[in-house]
Amino acid sequence: MGNPPSKRAWLDILLQDSLLKIERFFYIFVAFLILCATGVVLWEGVLNLLHVFGHSLEAHSILKVMDSFLLALMFLEILHTVQIVFGEEYHLACVEPYLMVAIIASVRRLLIIAFETSHAGSVALTRLKYYMLEMLVLGILILALVGAVVLLRRSRRLFNAK
Repeated sequence: MGNPPSKRAWLDILLQDSLLKIERFFYIFVAFLILCATGVVLWEGVLNLLHVFGHSLEAHSILKVMDSFLLALMFLEILHTVQIVFGEEYHLACVEPYLMVAIIASVRRLLIIAFETSHAGSVALTRLKYYMLEMLVLGILILALVGAVVLLRRSRRLFNAK
């Protein structure tokens, strides 16, 4: 027979259990706030979309609609990541939502830069060089992130096949 747990071990277990409950509470609270923010952003996107169809098909209005929906997608991907924390699947599946959020954020920034450069009127040459460099880096980053998602999914298929 084993020795009964010491008083210190019992206290450690109690403290760890309490901290895990507090952590779960904050995850639920953050998930609720993310859901609220997603609802607000989607509502704003729908209103912008109605404005685009009702009044004018300007590039700036369309960009505002896309910006709202891409932001909502980022929120939903983050919410999915929070949901994974509640599941017991901590292996490779937990990385993919972060990669998706990074891809969406990078595409969003790329669209904003493209809009700023095409509708800014005259842009200083040095500023244009910085925009182009940032677009190049973002393009490479997007390709790398998409490659990481592809590799992750392939490795998951191989892992599940064994």
